[in-house]
Amino acid sequence: MNAIIGVCHFCEAHGPRPLFCTFTTDNENHTTESSNSSVQCSGCTSLGPETVLVSRDDDGTIYCSRESVPNAEINTFLRQAAVRSITCEVSWSKEGGVVYFSDTQGHVLSLMFQVKDTRARGLKRWFSIVVLMKDKMLLLNLTPTLSEHMQKISKELQHLADEVYEKEQSICSQRALRLKTGRNDFGQSRSLIQLTGDENVYKKLHSHFTWMLKTGALTYSETLYTSKDLLDKICPKTMKKTIFEQDICLSNYDGEVSIRSLENLLTKSVFRILLYCILTGIDVIMSSNITEAANIVNGLLWFCPVPSDGAQCRISSEDNNVATPKSCILEKTGNNFECKWSGTLPLKCPTLMNRIETAMANQMFKDPTLHHHIKSLLLEWLGIANTLKSAISSSGRKSDAIVKLKQILGVMPHDDVLLNYWMDKFCS
Repeated sequence: MNAIIGVCHFCEAHGPRPLFCTFTTDNENHTTESSNSSVQCSGCTSLGPETVLVSRDDDGTIYCSRESVPNAEINTFLRQAAVRSITCEVSWSKEGGVVYFSDTQGHVLSLMFQVKDTRARGLKRWFSIVVLMKDKMLLLNLTPTLSEHMQKISKELQHLADEVYEKEQSICSQRALRLKTGRNDFGQSRSLIQLTGDENVYKKLHSHFTWMLKTGALTYSETLYTSKDLLDKICPKTMKKTIFEQDICLSNYDGEVSIRSLENLLTKSVFRILLYCILTGIDVIMSSNITEAANIVNGLLWFCPVPSDGAQCRISSEDNNVATPKSCILEKTGNNFECKWSGTLPLKCPTLMNRIETAMANQMFKDPTLHHHIKSLLLEWLGIANTLKSAISSSGRKSDAIVKLKQILGVMPHDDVLLNYWMDKFCS
């Protein structure tokens, strides 16, 4: 878990300050370099500037505990967290920690508690445990787990301090002495080691904080699902005969048929008509006198959303099919090609056709790259067709849900002719 956990206290000479912090790192320098400290005070000192506690996980993660974080910006954030956790963000319900947010610096979970001290004002000192994190939702999800362990740590420290306090009070009652003498010069704040009587208190805190960081990483981990994994998990049946099956994908570019060469052979105007017919399901019939028929068919088959032998994409020769009034007949007169078609191209062609033409006009695309790019466009729109068909089967074609879904998918009214044909022909 990428977070910083620290112990803060209220020093009677210097105010709220961080004492000790634990964080994960992969920088070996953080395990050896000195901590920066501008305050020489027994109460504000924990390990000392030269001491660093280090634990290493099996996966190579380094858990490092020091007096300060080796990053000036984060160190400033930690000092601000110390101030807020002790003076502002205080929970009097004793039910757990308090979470507060800062979009610019980070988010904090804090738990404030008291520790008895015979030499402090009011015979008690204020401490807090803070967890600093950039991920707001992760911090909120981990708050119950972290708060429970933070309370255990605070009770452990309080129990140790209570034993020291009772022992000192049995020797000399500080309350009675102060009432009798009226003295109020208490000197420097005592360190946490002196308050608890445990020389290894910071080693124990290092162990606790390391456990919290490791547990946080194990409790909630991010899993990145691809569309295939997510669909397969939610509804495995929808994965059948979709763009994610290997057999559905277009054949790889083999360099034999260049789409740009096909456009140059047919001329741009003829090529646009044939492209529109292939994408929208209009029969294309080749005249018997076209010697380049095989290359033209192979080139046009690139625009079928699934592998096809020509029949599925409605491409045939004049000998094998009878032309209908709606058919587009490709003829050759001399060296010139022309289309005999009763229809006309619409003012707004389908979005997929426009994107294909834009890609072909982009000279930055070499032929292999262009072919793979067109393949990705066809698979994208086949996915849209499959999505819409599944939604229509459950909600109805004219429902509000379908209208909103089309808006989300970027489907425009002039795309309907293409999608209707694809949903009927290529989507199961």
